[in-house]
Amino acid sequence: MFQKDLLFQGAHSTGWLLLCAASVVAAGVLIAMLMRYERRLVSPSVGWTLLALRLAVLAVLFLTFLQPVLSWTVDRKKTGRVVIAVDLSESMETTDGHASRADKLRWARGLGMIGNATIADRLDRWTRELDEGREPSWTDANEAADGERRAQLEEARKETLQGIFAEIDRLPRKEIARRLLARGAVPLIEELGKQGTVELVVFAGRSESADVATLEGTVNRPPSSVLGESSNLAAALSAVPASNEESPLLGIIVLTDGRDNAGRDPLGLASRMGTLNTPVFPVMLGSTTRPKDLSIATVEHPASVFKDDKPMLKATISTPGFEGEDVTVVLERPGHDPETRTVRATGRSFPVEFALDATKVGRQEYTIRTELQEDETRDDNNSRPFAFTVVDDKVRVLLLEGEARWEFRFIDNALSRDERVVLRTVVYRQPYMGVLGETFFPRSLPFPANAENLADSPFAEPDLIILGDISPNDLPPAGWELLEKYVSEAGGTLVMIAGKQHLPLAYVDNPIVERLVPLSAMRQVNMQGPEGLGSPTERGFHLRLTPEGEREGMLQFDGDPVENRRIWDGLPGHVWGMIGQAKPAATILAWAQQPGLPAGLEAERNSAVIVQQSYGFGQVLWMGIDSTWRWRHRVGDRYHPRYWGQLGRWAAENKAAAGNENVKFGADKVDVQIGEDVHLKARFSQPFVRRFPELKARAELTRADAEPDEKPFAVVELKPQEGRPLVYEGRVVGLPGGSWKAKLVTESADVGSDSIVAGVFVNKPQTLELSDLSANRELLQQIADVSHGRLFTADHLAELPPLLRHPDLVSTSREDYELWNHWTVMLAFFALLTVEWVVRKLNGLP
Repeated sequence: MFQKDLLFQGAHSTGWLLLCAASVVAAGVLIAMLMRYERRLVSPSVGWTLLALRLAVLAVLFLTFLQPVLSWTVDRKKTGRVVIAVDLSESMETTDGHASRADKLRWARGLGMIGNATIADRLDRWTRELDEGREPSWTDANEAADGERRAQLEEARKETLQGIFAEIDRLPRKEIARRLLARGAVPLIEELGKQGTVELVVFAGRSESADVATLEGTVNRPPSSVLGESSNLAAALSAVPASNEESPLLGIIVLTDGRDNAGRDPLGLASRMGTLNTPVFPVMLGSTTRPKDLSIATVEHPASVFKDDKPMLKATISTPGFEGEDVTVVLERPGHDPETRTVRATGRSFPVEFALDATKVGRQEYTIRTELQEDETRDDNNSRPFAFTVVDDKVRVLLLEGEARWEFRFIDNALSRDERVVLRTVVYRQPYMGVLGETFFPRSLPFPANAENLADSPFAEPDLIILGDISPNDLPPAGWELLEKYVSEAGGTLVMIAGKQHLPLAYVDNPIVERLVPLSAMRQVNMQGPEGLGSPTERGFHLRLTPEGEREGMLQFDGDPVENRRIWDGLPGHVWGMIGQAKPAATILAWAQQPGLPAGLEAERNSAVIVQQSYGFGQVLWMGIDSTWRWRHRVGDRYHPRYWGQLGRWAAENKAAAGNENVKFGADKVDVQIGEDVHLKARFSQPFVRRFPELKARAELTRADAEPDEKPFAVVELKPQEGRPLVYEGRVVGLPGGSWKAKLVTESADVGSDSIVAGVFVNKPQTLELSDLSANRELLQQIADVSHGRLFTADHLAELPPLLRHPDLVSTSREDYELWNHWTVMLAFFALLTVEWVVRKLNGLP
């Protein structure tokens, strides 16, 4: 609507209006008196012209005093948005033949397969009676008084309903969702389009936009990019664009079975939507009753082991509907006889363990499965392949410490008991009474006279060097030079553990330490007050893993990411640490969350504790705490020895990367899951880059069993990273499952005669997606409650569109145009005065 008004702001004040009126009247009287005088001197026509001009000037002046304003009022209609998110995870492919008749009746009504306004009350009664476990009253009281006719009517209605139920049994959940949107009893997309603009999103592990016109094809063939192997309700909510003033978000409708196994926080996101006045309306699809189904719920095994180790496979078999029955679990390995376990299912799941063979070096592939039963709901979740790598080597560790502090004692104890670790220890300052011939630990390291001779130094063999709180006097300058070469040229891993006395406080003038430490702006955290008191789990600051840390194998205390995060969050706190900001080329793996200080990205950047930095061919790991021994509180050897053992294996894998004296090449993670990016990295030596400044590199990926002349599946350009000119990186997206080899290819540079090839193994993700196929009504109800929405079933969808009517989709804007303050008014005023002056002068008036 458009409305225009003329307002006089000066008229709002009575005093001002009276003053203006009096002034105009007085001026009019004076003009009249002047006219009587001038009539004697000029003709009547000239006199009337002068009067008209003077009255016009007076009128303009009076109108200006009244301050006229031209006002436009415009009503603009805003377009609201409605987002529909459709779950396309693998659990939505389930057909619910096991569902109750009441649930099937609800779906049939929602799909328009049965029902109209005249029989709505009868269907409501049937649904209610079925929910109560009673046989429905098939006929109304006023129908068919004749008994035979009533029996025929009842039989006909039973047959009709059974036929509808049989058709429902063949529909997967995602197809029910599509039909509800496109052609149900109340086509949801059509009805919601009357409330605002409809935006469609499909999701599983990830989410992406979809087109309403091609919805059927999208549902039938979900894009691989949504990662159907997992369910992530948070992805559906986080993919929604925020509201804006011109296009408010009226609500989010999520058609799903409510399964969520991604470890995100959908309730937190839904609560945030509620604070933004954006309700979430879940539409529950699927039965809340768990179907009769066998599945491999979880599989836990080491990613790599040493030859002749005794690795174990720990699996959980989900058995709903098979309670009290014998279930056979089979472990298969190509070229070997299968191994079986028969277990009596006493609940909805049971654990099973198998010993794995680590006598042969290389990649070992297995499959664990259960025998398929005739009455199972699904037949695609009874097996799961897995693999691990067997290496024939031991980790060589050199532990250097200034004094035998607590941290040293527990690290020495943990590594000494690890059969796959060869440990050499040096403690520079230790008690010595002269009774024995020598101290318990060596007190020095022999260094060659030539600092360039790394091969003859004590740093030539270790895969990992752990540097404790040593004094600047403990290592000679040649030792520091050799230590830097060990990392940058030999590809070794150096772990630097902060200390209260020397490292890094006593090394402010040591340029090598400055280069090796991956932190800047370091500061001590020393909690001696109330924060340092209390139980071990409550005192001090606590370590929090970053997303990069959660992906790092050496920081894994459990195969399940959610459980691993819970373990780290529950570890005892620390009362002292040396934290800081990570250098541009470094990666923060864990940071210190201090009591009373807000968490967030800024805190993570400024409070880094465990930080990794690539340095030449090798890497440096900064440990800003000297109290990992506290992790033994109430759990003994569960986490502390595992951490240091995994760190040693991590270091050995880094040093053993493919390559030669010119380059080290490989993937950050050799084992990845389908949908996970593969990060490839080539670290060139500094002399090589100087010799070939125009160096270009790429990685060609082929199947491990591909023929030599086979075309690469993917070619990835490797580019130098900012601040790391020797490190060339690239990323492979969407690599299918299986064994792959990545070959390094260089241009304008000769990297060597032998091919440099690294292996990558892409595995199917281990999720709980198909281990529990029941609909999660409780979670969906919570999402609806915290977002101020409502949980719907298919038969009540007609009540949904009216809830999305925004109370105010019309915005009113007003624009004021001040006429009295416009330049044209002044122009008219002076133009009239000028004409009046010219007329007077032309007629000889003063």
